[in-house]
Amino acid sequence: MSKPAVAGYAYVKLAANKLEIAVPTLRMYEKAGLIIPYRNDTGRRYYSFSDLKRIRFIRKLIKKESLNLASIRRLMVLLPCWKLKPCLPANMVNCPAYNDCKTICWMSPNPACAAAQRSCRECSVYLQSCDTSDDLKRTLENIDL
Repeated sequence: MSKPAVAGYAYVKLAANKLEIAVPTLRMYEKAGLIIPYRNDTGRRYYSFSDLKRIRFIRKLIKKESLNLASIRRLMVLLPCWKLKPCLPANMVNCPAYNDCKTICWMSPNPACAAAQRSCRECSVYLQSCDTSDDLKRTLENIDL
């Protein structure tokens, strides 16, 4: 995924310095599916302000709530993406996140999103996940499950 204009984006080392974490930690979060950095044509990672906010939230869950990456992934899996978007019932049938209780929505290729040329990075579920996870109970109460 290519990076938008350079202004307002931090490359991986600068982001790690701002967050006071190691570069391999950022890569570990990416590998776990918790963050999706922008990339330029050469593959260099860039992080936006909202990415840094997301990483701070992940760090909070690790440090203050004593969660590990697998636990954070599980929290993200519990978010009903088909209700947050909302998805059409016909699209839900083929959606891996809807059919697999172990897959984070933005980590599974959804044919409907691919057909609409929607990027997981800009997906409302991805963008809302760290905003809503802090108050997961209230978020789930407000969704008609």
